[in-house]
Amino acid sequence: MTEVQQDNQQQTVLDNAVAEGGAYEILRKRLSSLGQELNQKTESLNQQRLAEFGKSDTSIISRIRIRTENNCIARDIVRFGDWLLFGYNVFIGLKKETKITDVFSLYKLVERDGSYEAESVDLSDTFLSIERFVQDFSELYTYYKNAQLLQLVERDGKLLASFQIGERVSDIRVFRWSISSDKKTINYIDNRGERDIALPPAYDFEWTETVRENIVNGRFPHINILDTVFVETIGGDLTIKCENNTNDGLGIYREEVLDKNQSINDAKIEYAKVGSLILLKILPYREDNWRYLIYNTLTQHVQRIDSIGQACIQLPEDHGVIFPGGYYLQNGEYKSFDQSMNGMRFRRIRRSPNGEDVMYIFYDPSSGRLALYNYNMIERKLNNPILGHGYAVFEDGRMVVFEGENDEPTRVHPMQIWQTPFYSDEFAAQQPTNNSFLGKIGNAELVRGISDLYFIAREIDNQSVSLSLYSKLITDTKHLFDSYFWLSDERHLSFNTILHNICQTSELVLDEYEKVESIRRQSDNAMREAITNQKELLTKLYPDTWQETQLYVDALNAIKMQLGQLVTLRSYRYIDLEQIDAMEKELKERQSMVSLATGEFLAGEQALQPFLNKIDALEKTIASVTTAGQLNEPIKQTEQMSADLDMLSQLISTLKFDEVTLQTQIIDAIADVYSKLNQTKARINQKRKNLANVEMVAQFGAQFKLFGQSIANAITIATTPEKCDDELSRLLVQLEELENQFSESDEFLNDILAKREEILETFETHKQVLLEERSKKTQSLLTAAQRILDSIPRRTAKFINANELNAFFIADPLALKIKELVEKLRELSDNVKADDIESRFKSAKDQAVRALRDKSEIFESGGNIIKLGPRHKFSVNTQELDLTMVMKDEHLYLQLTGTDYQERIEDPKLNSYKAFWSLSLESESPTVYRAEYLAYSIISSALKNENDLTYAKLSSQINHDDDLNKLVRDYAAVRYREGYEKGIHDHDAAKIIAKLIPLGESAELLRYNPLARSLAILYWHYKHQTDIAMLWPERAKTCMDIQALFGHDEGLQNLRLEIANELGEFLRQHPIKHEPYHIKQAAEYLSYALATTPQKFVLSRYSKRLYEALKDHLNRSHMWLDFNQSQLNLVERITDRWQLIESWLKGLCTIPQLHNLANYIAEAVVLLILDNENELNISISELELDVTINDLLGQHPTIKQGSLTINLDNFFTRMRHQSRVVIPEFQHYQAIRQEVLNDQRHHLHLDEFKAKPLSSFVRNKLINQVYLPIIGDNLAKQMGTVGENRRTDLMGLLLLISPPGYGKTTLMEYVANRLGLIFMKINGPALGHSVLSFDPEQAPNATARQELEKLNLALEMGNNVMLYIDDIQHTNPEFLQKFISLCDGSRRIEGVWQNKTKTYDLRGKKFCVIMAGNPYTESGEVFKIPDMLANRADIYNLGEVLGGMDEVFASSYIENCLTSNNVLSPLALRELSDLYHLIDHAQGKPLNTNELSYAYSQAEIGEIVAVLKHLLKIREVVFKVNQQYIISAAQSDKYRTEPPFKLQGSYRNMNKLAEKISAVMNDQEINQVIEDHYLGEAQLLTTGAEENLLKLAEIRGVLSDEQKTRWHQIKQDFMRNKALGGDDGDTGSRIVTQLADLVQSVQSLKD
Repeated sequence: MTEVQQDNQQQTVLDNAVAEGGAYEILRKRLSSLGQELNQKTESLNQQRLAEFGKSDTSIISRIRIRTENNCIARDIVRFGDWLLFGYNVFIGLKKETKITDVFSLYKLVERDGSYEAESVDLSDTFLSIERFVQDFSELYTYYKNAQLLQLVERDGKLLASFQIGERVSDIRVFRWSISSDKKTINYIDNRGERDIALPPAYDFEWTETVRENIVNGRFPHINILDTVFVETIGGDLTIKCENNTNDGLGIYREEVLDKNQSINDAKIEYAKVGSLILLKILPYREDNWRYLIYNTLTQHVQRIDSIGQACIQLPEDHGVIFPGGYYLQNGEYKSFDQSMNGMRFRRIRRSPNGEDVMYIFYDPSSGRLALYNYNMIERKLNNPILGHGYAVFEDGRMVVFEGENDEPTRVHPMQIWQTPFYSDEFAAQQPTNNSFLGKIGNAELVRGISDLYFIAREIDNQSVSLSLYSKLITDTKHLFDSYFWLSDERHLSFNTILHNICQTSELVLDEYEKVESIRRQSDNAMREAITNQKELLTKLYPDTWQETQLYVDALNAIKMQLGQLVTLRSYRYIDLEQIDAMEKELKERQSMVSLATGEFLAGEQALQPFLNKIDALEKTIASVTTAGQLNEPIKQTEQMSADLDMLSQLISTLKFDEVTLQTQIIDAIADVYSKLNQTKARINQKRKNLANVEMVAQFGAQFKLFGQSIANAITIATTPEKCDDELSRLLVQLEELENQFSESDEFLNDILAKREEILETFETHKQVLLEERSKKTQSLLTAAQRILDSIPRRTAKFINANELNAFFIADPLALKIKELVEKLRELSDNVKADDIESRFKSAKDQAVRALRDKSEIFESGGNIIKLGPRHKFSVNTQELDLTMVMKDEHLYLQLTGTDYQERIEDPKLNSYKAFWSLSLESESPTVYRAEYLAYSIISSALKNENDLTYAKLSSQINHDDDLNKLVRDYAAVRYREGYEKGIHDHDAAKIIAKLIPLGESAELLRYNPLARSLAILYWHYKHQTDIAMLWPERAKTCMDIQALFGHDEGLQNLRLEIANELGEFLRQHPIKHEPYHIKQAAEYLSYALATTPQKFVLSRYSKRLYEALKDHLNRSHMWLDFNQSQLNLVERITDRWQLIESWLKGLCTIPQLHNLANYIAEAVVLLILDNENELNISISELELDVTINDLLGQHPTIKQGSLTINLDNFFTRMRHQSRVVIPEFQHYQAIRQEVLNDQRHHLHLDEFKAKPLSSFVRNKLINQVYLPIIGDNLAKQMGTVGENRRTDLMGLLLLISPPGYGKTTLMEYVANRLGLIFMKINGPALGHSVLSFDPEQAPNATARQELEKLNLALEMGNNVMLYIDDIQHTNPEFLQKFISLCDGSRRIEGVWQNKTKTYDLRGKKFCVIMAGNPYTESGEVFKIPDMLANRADIYNLGEVLGGMDEVFASSYIENCLTSNNVLSPLALRELSDLYHLIDHAQGKPLNTNELSYAYSQAEIGEIVAVLKHLLKIREVVFKVNQQYIISAAQSDKYRTEPPFKLQGSYRNMNKLAEKISAVMNDQEINQVIEDHYLGEAQLLTTGAEENLLKLAEIRGVLSDEQKTRWHQIKQDFMRNKALGGDDGDTGSRIVTQLADLVQSVQSLKD
């Protein structure tokens, strides 16, 4: 970057910084006022000048017509002496000779009775009859038949007449006459005056052509012109820059060129410097026409003006330039006129003797047209041009102008006579002189001075902010003193003072620039330090040689801390944010590189080996432990390792990877370590439980993989409502064109109208859809942002220093997500929500800073105890207020966390799900362990080929523990709702799978439920010979083959559906108790059984055992034959036969030895039925279906000493029931439960009860030393403190009294927040005077009802509540009396809840009552608190100064207004000791900067101290107003000697005043701010505005004599009216008082 570019960028930063500062606005306002005053004074001086020298406007005074002998085309007119020479061209046709009279005629202008006439003059004896001229004239027309008169000119004592003698305008012959000095004698010279009539140069400056040395090479090269402006025509456009920047092709002006491929030196470029203007003349490559532009160095604007190509002349006094058709001034003002100026050339300048007007004449040689521009020096304005074909100016300023109406010959030629200020110098010299002061100065001198004064006023009115503009303003103002001595004459003129003030104020602006520059230097030093630190850091960030994980972690932490330092730098004023952005970008790129290297390192096999080695060592230690105490050290080590892994996992989640697979690999590696660590922890806990026999702490944790979503791209071009409107407009325009084209055809017109309706309807619908989508998106983004913002206080509560906090707000994913959401909202054009989120995010940051400060100053024990004053400590509730649902006494209750609030729920839907009340996870129930369900889910997915699983893949991994563990862990990771703990339940599930799959493969069809198998066999026994059933075996075999060969199971599923339907029909005919899923299992089982060859049905050994046991028992009882006969008698009655046999078997299973075989009764029933009628191939399997899994880590009632016994068919029965019954019902229950909770949250308005301190709250010295101690004293009585000194006789009330704006509510909400109390605020005005009861049903309106419901809810909560009743002056004293019993030792109060009266006993509860009010009621009367309540209350008036606390109270005014002032607001987030040192310095004490906690620059300290000085003055006034208000409020009306004073001096008033204060204000401006503020406050009073303002003036000591008189009269009238009894006084009293006044008046007359 070049020095010029750096200077320009730095200057831009300065300009913007000054414009945004409050000081500039003050100075700008002051300067504007001075500008207006200067303008008025200059206008007065100009009027005096006009009165002295007269006004000389340019105006038409008459019109005349000149008649010629023949029809002719007039060409020009000129004056010399008293004559007017009129020239024209006559076309005579066949006439052989052209005479002088055919070209010239002479006239004399004569005035008669105010009107003018042109009298013809005979040419004889005139200069036109001189023989030599006549001869030359004759020769001209003899040799040049087509000669024509071009123009007549009187110049330099000569009269010139130019004739065109050829085809070109430049082919001329010029006749010359000499004119005597007295204008009376004219002599002919010759016809060779071509040089005399030549037009002057078109420019009065020189164009400079650029050369190769002007070229600046780079990515985007350009031509350097005077190191100020830079031009290039490459890249397809002409670009003008104000920075020497070749890195990009951007600029302040751009327009296209024809040749897109030209190089930097192809174009021709010339320039000229005219004052502060640079004129550019550019001819792009392969173009014919030059382009002319003006670059203004003051405004840095570019204006293209091609008329400069014809001519361009500088205006007087460096005002600017003029060209045909307009002008451009140095201040950027530009104007062009509509008239065509093609072909115009500069001809001459005429100056008026008074110096006020300058006429510029432009001339078109071919047409003879003239344009006369009058430029006024005072107004600096160019009047509309006077157009004509000729003009003649007389000695006295009269000017004759004529314009040919057309090119047709005519005999009558109209002309205008103007009165102008362009009289001759001789005429001006003849005017009488004036010896007055102005006359001695002279009109011309005055004009120049007044012009410059007006210009200064206009420059002040310029709203742009630029160092160059203000520097020029100072230079121009000082130049006035050097150029016009008479401005310093205070006797006649009074410009000296105001011009000096303008200079001083402008210099203050420059001082503001210097101040900014000083602060910027400090910021630059901090920036350089940050750059140095970053360079040092970046030199170390080469991970190629790193061999340990810790090195990577340290590097990434160092990057994070550097990012935090950059965030801290952003708080510096005038810091280079772009450079910080670049540094952040560079740092984040290096972070990405280190992150990738970290990922690659962590992906290595040995990266996490140290963790595994530690785990192995711990395992060995655990094995040798013999006592529970010996496990403490291993537990600490596992916790430390867990913390290290947590940090590493958090680190990985924030890393950016090019390959997702690499990140997954690392996460898996960490997960493996997590798994083994969790296993180790589980073993420790198990061993500790076994050794110490204590309850284990529930295991937490399952890390979730990152996931995201994408937004679909737009389908059509109308992707936004705005584009939709654009496209609709375009289409409608096209339809309009079609309608105009085919308007005569009704058929086409109807089609067009129909199409228009269709388009309108379509686009309206589409637009509505887009608007709805945008609304949904913005609401979704807002919801996401709100969740993040709600979580920020919890996340930031753990930080212990500012750097960690700053790093969080710049580098944490949540903070970055907030910025991303804001950007997305802005992209969706919802700036309102974006601004709201940004504001809340900044507020969250401010609150975090304050909370961090409070944590170190007033909190103890890790935030669990808070000190309120020096004597009392209170426990802090850290449990967030929320609504939950608990089970108690076989019922569900709503419970508010942290309170005693419990309300029984009577909801039929919830009651119907009572079985699920105790469940917390859908994957676990009293009969199902969640690892079992995980194993079942994996097996089921494998059988169905779901989730990238196949049964073959699963079976192949049961002998490879690592592969199986990984498969199970990956499967469980995404099922977070099922609550699997990594390393615990995936471990157990893998063990279960490893046992179940081999068992299942061995058991074959025995894996199905015994009842399902039994029903299938029973059905096949009775129905296998039916037509439909006979087809099933062959179909089953075929479908199995298709599935095995092609993986297609549609035929198999259809067969099973058919079997299920038939089986269902069979069971409807022969009802046997079963569940619906038994039919599906039976159909599936039967399809497999029928497909086997030979066809065989297998029963379990347990059915055989039951069969034999029953037979044995019945044989011993000699009942076996009878039993067989009974069941054979029911052979046709299947249901009865089944129930008979089932009853016998159930009875048998009551024997303890056979109790565990009850699940196989159905199989035994089938075996007994088939025993006598066995047509089927039945075999008995001797396989043991029970399996025991050992070394399980999870906890469940079915697990004994780490072992779980599973029965194969029972396992699948339980799991299917869990999957198909329990989980859907549980999810439905959860949805109903959540719906009930949400409804109750909405009904209770929970969010309103959370204490949320204002972001502007400052815990100042007054709060620390005064308010918190008195609040602590009171709350110790009401709630009790921590420790053995806690009071048991809780009672009392805290009553805060003060005028509005003293922060009562803000203070108590802050205390409630820090104590963790529920802040139940009751709004007194909403209750009003009509509310006397706590019963909401008796409330007069909805708002009062709501407040009473909140009050009763607070009583219902009972614990951890601050009941805050605000503005009690608006309530009825009888209502307040109801709190008396609550505030005494009984702590009881009557309330109404759910329409039932209740007595609340709050003894021993953490419950406090705070009341706040204003000494005045809304009617202006003094508010009276019930005596019985006041006796129980600690009463404090926050507006009064407590004894010995004058300085602290006064200081609070400054402390509480910090956030309202831009200069002081950063102090609110820094150590308050800085503020106190700076206040002391503002009061005259020396300042030691080493005592400040923050590095302030001297300029910044100066600005802060200047603002504090102003605020100290304001504080003095506000403090006096406060004292007077308190005195007036406490005074009884019968003792008043003046009207009550109701203006307030509260913190709110101080804040309003502070926001208007700037460092550069003077005392007058400060006083004006105070007066304006209280004038506005007084106008809001219902009555007494005048007397309150007069009292305020008396307090301030600024009463004028007139105001004193008025104030004395008001006080006398007040006393007199009070003596009369006021409006309520009786007539007798008034008469007596009036008589007394009369006697007193008579007595005074005697005296």
